[in-house]
Amino acid sequence: MKESMMKRFKMALGLVFCCSALWAQDQSFNLQGSFSRIQNIPQKLYLQYALGDKWIKDSCEVTNGNYFFSGKLKEPTLASLSGSSQVIGLFLEPGTIRILHADTITNLRVYGSLAQLDYMELEKAAAPYRYRLDTLYEQFSKLRGKRDTAGIARIEAEITAVANEHREQVYGKFAANNPNSPVALYALTEFAGIETDPEKVEPLFLKLAPSIRNYPSAQALRQKIDFARATSIGRIAPEFTLPDTIGQPVSLSSLRGRYLLLDFWASWCGPCRYENPNLVAAYSKFKEKGFDILGISLDQPNGRAAWLKAIRDDKLAWRQVSDLKYWNNEAALLYGINAIPQNFLLDPEGRIIARNLRGKELLEKLGELLPE
Repeated sequence: MKESMMKRFKMALGLVFCCSALWAQDQSFNLQGSFSRIQNIPQKLYLQYALGDKWIKDSCEVTNGNYFFSGKLKEPTLASLSGSSQVIGLFLEPGTIRILHADTITNLRVYGSLAQLDYMELEKAAAPYRYRLDTLYEQFSKLRGKRDTAGIARIEAEITAVANEHREQVYGKFAANNPNSPVALYALTEFAGIETDPEKVEPLFLKLAPSIRNYPSAQALRQKIDFARATSIGRIAPEFTLPDTIGQPVSLSSLRGRYLLLDFWASWCGPCRYENPNLVAAYSKFKEKGFDILGISLDQPNGRAAWLKAIRDDKLAWRQVSDLKYWNNEAALLYGINAIPQNFLLDPEGRIIARNLRGKELLEKLGELLPE
């Protein structure tokens, strides 16, 4: 479960952007850097960042201690600069940015990017939480190896508590206190997370400077907020129709009359497969009492065989549907799914009453709804 810094950058930057009036034209940046008092200067550096829906990977040679990158941006953008196995976070902005590295690659001064100064303050506030989470992830791995169920549950609860505190105290506060900074949009996106609460996120979004709300990624976040509101607790679950494993269309509304868990998963998703035994246990215990599951797979166009094999191997006895369009799955787009596993629990009338219930939580909820 421990994430590398590079993985965090890719997750943070992996948004699908759309066009905006303010940033109709891509804008240029120049990144100039030099090394001072460093014995082992890297021979080559790599710069990675998002340009709309493209992932840019650039590289350059370091000559006489100096390097140079140039490119286009659709908005101020978080990038990663790496070399000699070290990774630095940089906030790129249009114009010329100068970096001076002293003693080590990560000991740097940045000129020409006010957003970078804000980002460094944000990272400083986040560092203690990252350390605590990394320590907990290490403990989780050890307990998982020992199959210590009680210990795993305890560590998972601690991870959730620390992660929530991290989101609130670092990202939420920064977005609220710095609405004119481009970094506020990055912080707000992190604060929104996977399970976006529109009641908390939308007020902070509306507080952002109008120019920032016009950024392409801001429009993506606006859409995410709207999806979250449409699929929030108490709403009727949006209707969709997808083919099952033999190609027969299955509409969501046709499954009303029982408590229904919409389970978004895929054969290639490790955490999904890890959760499947818990779903099997819940289905076995409550299927005769009015509970059902609809599996919605985000397998790829060439993944039909793997999808069917996963159903057999994991003993998933409930109905499964998929259009095999990966992240463009019709239902996934409708429900704003950008990470799996995720699930929604519906009442017999098709109203969303809970979401993302895992393991013991799902069993306890079903026990309340369908008692002996």
